[in-house]
Amino acid sequence: MSVRCFVLLLVGLLLLPALASAQTYGEGLAIGGVLLPSGSGTLLAKTRLGDGLGLEVEFGLATFSEDDYSSSDLELGAGALFYQGSNDEFQPYWGGRFRLGHSSSDAESYELPTRGDDDNSHTTFGVIGVFGAEYFINKHLSIEGEAGLGAYFGSFSLTTETRLAAFLYI
Repeated sequence: MSVRCFVLLLVGLLLLPALASAQTYGEGLAIGGVLLPSGSGTLLAKTRLGDGLGLEVEFGLATFSEDDYSSSDLELGAGALFYQGSNDEFQPYWGGRFRLGHSSSDAESYELPTRGDDDNSHTTFGVIGVFGAEYFINKHLSIEGEAGLGAYFGSFSLTTETRLAAFLYI
């Protein structure tokens, strides 16, 4: 966790001269990440097209390895967000996302008389409807909270999702 904080601090210091260009809340390119649920490892980027439409992309990677078991999850997504009201500190929105995910795991089994491998891999894609709000601490830093309902295909499932994210506008 300390490495992530150090990298975010370093990026913020390197981008500090560019921060003077943003004039209103939500203007420019935003980079950030998901804070909760913790351990998700998702990076986000978004920008506005006019006052009411925002475009967002996400990239998530999570890996785990312990003894004879390893797993990895890769997630790519893109979405459109429709903001309500003006460019104030508090900006509610609603929208939708398309998400593509791939999960794989590998478990080596030594319990059988012969050594065997248990590999599992699957890909899903989904459509998620979201609503939430973005609160600007200042013109360059914001916190976003949202809830969503999604349908995933590949192995069909209906899910509810929540997230808390932070953004730095450059």
